[in-house]
Amino acid sequence: MFDLPPPEPHFEIVVASRGMSKGLAQTEGVQFVPKGFLQIGAVQIGGQWKNVTSTTAAGEAAVFANASRTVGGFQLSLGAAYKFQTAVRGPTDSDSFEFSGSVGRKFGKLGTKVSVIYSPNDLGSARRSVYFEGGPTLDLSKTTRIFANVGHRDRIGGFDYTSFNAGLSTVVAKRLTLEARYYDTARSHLDKAYRGRAVLAARLSF
Repeated sequence: MFDLPPPEPHFEIVVASRGMSKGLAQTEGVQFVPKGFLQIGAVQIGGQWKNVTSTTAAGEAAVFANASRTVGGFQLSLGAAYKFQTAVRGPTDSDSFEFSGSVGRKFGKLGTKVSVIYSPNDLGSARRSVYFEGGPTLDLSKTTRIFANVGHRDRIGGFDYTSFNAGLSTVVAKRLTLEARYYDTARSHLDKAYRGRAVLAARLSF
């Protein structure tokens, strides 16, 4: 028999002035993301939902499993998710699988992280999608840090683009984190989803 630790239930809700995913805007206004999961040792199993602004659906849900581990000072994580649109309007490719991985390392107050997100058949008209992102973080205090990231997305059936974001996050209470971040891409002329914007977000965890 495996001696597994008891599962710990967790719930969080994120409210953002604009929904963002892989450097692109997902909403024209506020986005709400409720998320619940069970923590079983180094493994998380759960689900989430978020509203989106789209001609084909009003929301996007996902069920996921993530695992993390520290090896030789490096923080490693792997994840898999099944995503599907909700309140679908008309014919569309409304579900997909997504796989992710990341490697991070801390050097005192300075940290760095590189991540990749892969989908063999993304939502909507896009097919294969690979998104790489990485950058440094700097702890200004025990509760506040600044960060910057550069990313690139390669897609079949969609535009490729390079993205950038930078900002600050701070823990203002035991369960509440606030974040301010600026996003932009190198292809702002394509569509308003690719344009630069400042986003404010709050995460409440239970």
